[in-house]
Amino acid sequence: MARRAPAHLPAKDMTQILLAGKDWTARALLRAQLIEEGLEVEVYETVRTALESLQGSELLPGMLIADLTASDAPAAEIDELASWAPQIPIWIIAGRNLIAEKRLKGRGFEMILFRPVDMGELVEQIKRRLEM
Repeated sequence: MARRAPAHLPAKDMTQILLAGKDWTARALLRAQLIEEGLEVEVYETVRTALESLQGSELLPGMLIADLTASDAPAAEIDELASWAPQIPIWIIAGRNLIAEKRLKGRGFEMILFRPVDMGELVEQIKRRLEM
């Protein structure tokens, strides 16, 4: 189980994005588009491994994007992500179902997107958010 976010965290690198999601094709497409825009992207197959990479990190990413649509344990991942939401902007991509919608609301996530997601528009939103 990933540890909870510490209360005090280091500075952020606004050009770096962590991208987590089990769907490797969606992950690869979004990563490629973000790299084309000059962003540094680290990819992880699970939310847990992405969050573990933050433990002890000297510099936090500008944001974390978690695609939960193919997750094996979405409820646990939502809880783990919510503990980091006060320190890092977290964007969630989820399948549209009543359980996910109820569980995601009010957890401190900066943006919640439901599939289908237009990847080009998503990249533009990310650029605007990071003020590129």
